[in-house]
Amino acid sequence: MNITEMDRETATKLGVLEEWRKEVRKPRETKFTKEQVRSNALRVLNVVAGLKQGERARVLAHAIKLNEV
Repeated sequence: MNITEMDRETATKLGVLEEWRKEVRKPRETKFTKEQVRSNALRVLNVVAGLKQGERARVLAHAIKLNEV
């Protein structure tokens, strides 16, 4: 049996869930290049540039929590 033919429950029972996830993953629909990621990261850091390192870490950690909602 091919791993892509399994359902999630079977893959879990066989202990190959991570491999199954990699095989059945949908391809990306949009392009978000590394350069775009870098550029946006610099923009974000520019906003918090005046803060100390500890303050930046605290603000960014809070932003991550807000993003998860």
